Amino acid sequence: MVEVERTIVTWGWGFLIAYILLMIGLGYLGYKRTDSQDDYATARGGFGFLALAFAYAATVASGSTFMGIPGMAYGMGFKAGYYALIYPIGIYLGMLFVARITKKVGDRFGSQSVPDFLGDRYQSPLLRLLAALLALFLLFYIMAQIAAAGWMFDTILGLQYELAIWVAGGLLLLYLTAGGSHADIITDAVQGVIMVGVTVLIVVMFVTGWGVDGGITGVNAALPAEMQWDSHTDPANPTFANWWVIFLLFIAHIGFTALPHLGNKFFAIKGTQYMKKFMSVAAVIGMALPLMFLGGVLGRAQGIQIENPDAIIPMLFVENLPPILAAFLGVAILSAIISTADGLIIAVSQIFANDLYRKSYVPWTGGDPNSDRVNQRALWISRVSTIVVTIAAVAAVMTPPEYLAILLWVGIGGIIAAYGGPYFIGTFREETSKMAALVAFIVSFGIYFVIHLGPQFGLYEGWYPYNENPFASSAIGFVCSCFLTYLISKFTEPLPESHLDDVFRPEREVTPDGGTSDD
Repeated sequence: MVEVERTIVTWGWGFLIAYILLMIGLGYLGYKRTDSQDDYATARGGFGFLALAFAYAATVASGSTFMGIPGMAYGMGFKAGYYALIYPIGIYLGMLFVARITKKVGDRFGSQSVPDFLGDRYQSPLLRLLAALLALFLLFYIMAQIAAAGWMFDTILGLQYELAIWVAGGLLLLYLTAGGSHADIITDAVQGVIMVGVTVLIVVMFVTGWGVDGGITGVNAALPAEMQWDSHTDPANPTFANWWVIFLLFIAHIGFTALPHLGNKFFAIKGTQYMKKFMSVAAVIGMALPLMFLGGVLGRAQGIQIENPDAIIPMLFVENLPPILAAFLGVAILSAIISTADGLIIAVSQIFANDLYRKSYVPWTGGDPNSDRVNQRALWISRVSTIVVTIAAVAAVMTPPEYLAILLWVGIGGIIAAYGGPYFIGTFREETSKMAALVAFIVSFGIYFVIHLGPQFGLYEGWYPYNENPFASSAIGFVCSCFLTYLISKFTEPLPESHLDDVFRPEREVTPDGGTSDD
C-alpha cells in the first residue's frame, strides 16, 4: 500500500505540473484580452454560450459539490442526496428570473458587479455600498474552496494540509492576478469539461456497486440503517430534521443566483440572443454534476476510513483505481475546486476596486468614476485585492472546517437573504421602489442574523434546527426580503419613468397614452 501511495504521489505531481502549465497558458490568454478595468471585472461580451455555460456550471458546482456534498453523504448517507439533487433545481430556476435583465441592465449602465447592478437599478449609491459590504461575506465561501483544495493536495500529493492550502492559494494567483475575469472564465470552461468526465465515472462506479457485493442494493445494505435510502429525515440532523427544512433548502437556492460571483458571469456573454442556449446548456450540466454525492455513499458502503469526510472522493480514487488514474482524477477534482475559488476571488476584488472605490469613494470626493485615471487605478486595486483576498482566505482555514458545505453557507446565507427582494422582485416588477429595496435589504439580513448568525457567533442559543441550519435560515430571510420588497413598493414612490425606460428598454415601451407595454 505504501508503494501504491508513492506512485500516486509521483503521478499526481506530474499531472499537477501539467495542470499548472495549462492554467498559466490560459491565464496568459486572459491577460492578452484584458485592457481595462471593465475587462478585468466582467470580460463583458467576450464569450459564446457554450464556453460560458461550462464555466457557469463549474463555478456553481465548486469544491462543495465535489468534496463537501460527498462528505455529507459519507457521514449522513442517502439523505445527502436531497441536498445534491434539490440545490441545482433552485439555482437554475433562479437564473431564469434574473440572467437576462442582469445582462441588459449591466451592459447599458456599465455595471461591473451585482452590488453595482443593484445601485444602478435603483439609482441608489447607498444600496450599492451596503450590498458591497455585505458581499465581503463571500470570504467564507473562498475559505471553503481553499480548504477543499488543501485536502485534495494532502490526499493525492502527500502534502500536509497546512502547506497544501498555501500551494492552492499560490496556484490561483498564478493566473488570476493578471488575467482577471477572462482568465477566470477560460480556465473554468476547460475545468467544467473535466468535471463532467469525473462525474460520469462516479455514477458508473456507484451503479455497478464498485467494490461492494450486490450492486446498488448491496451498497444500500452495507450502510447503517439510518443512512439507507428509505431513511429520509433525522430530527437530530439540523439539515434534514424534517420535510419543511428540506423544502426551505430548495427555496434558499433560488436566491443563490444572486451571489456576485455568479451574477458577474452574465455580463460576459456576447449578447442576450444567446441567453436561452446558455441557460439550457448550463442547467443540464449543472444538474448532472451534483451526482458526485453518490461517491460519498459508495465510499461509506466500502468501509473506507478517513479522518475528514470531505476527503472521501480522493480517497475513493486511491482505494479503487490504478495509481495513474487516481492521480489524474485527483487533479481533476482540484480543477473543480479552483473553478469556483477563482470566480469568488475576482468578485470580491471588485467589491474593493469598483463598488467601494470607483463607484462610492470617487463620487463622494467629487471625482469622475469614468475617467481614465480612475479606471487605471481601479484595475491596479483589482489586482492587489486579488492577492490580499487570497492570502486572507488561506490564513483563515489553517484549522480545517468539519463540513465545507456548511462553512460556505455561514456567509452567503446573509447575502441571499438581503439581496433576494431587491434583485428578484426588482427584475420583473418595474414599480419596485428604492425605499422598498433598502428596507427589505436591511430587515431581511437582520432576520437571518437573528435566526442563524447570532447563535453561530455564540450570542444566544437560538431555535433548533434554524440556529444550526443555514439553508433554512437563508430561505426564511429570502422569502421575507421578497415579501417586504413587494409590500413596501405598494406604499412608496416608484423610480422616475425616465429611469425605468432606461432600465427595462426594450422590454418596456411608453405608449401614446402614457402607459407602458411589453414587447
